[in-house]
Amino acid sequence: MNLGVIRKRRGLSLRKLAERSGVHYVSLAKIEAGKLDPRLSTLRKLAQALGVTLSELAGELTIIHPSTKGGKYGTDKAKGRLVR
Repeated sequence: MNLGVIRKRRGLSLRKLAERSGVHYVSLAKIEAGKLDPRLSTLRKLAQALGVTLSELAGELTIIHPSTKGGKYGTDKAKGRLVR
């Protein structure tokens, strides 16, 4: 994900982006570190706060469709999540 790169280019700290987006700064740190796969709604908030498209923000991520069951990219428990 390009979140950290875009955030730094905008000169924003994690806390400032958290204020602008409504996403907790701890969650932002986990997303940047690859320890948390954000929901689409979270990505929308971040993209809007950063002034970029979802495509620019998400980069190489793949959207898991809710009907996906045990395929290459996850299980039905990962509804609407993005994975690497």
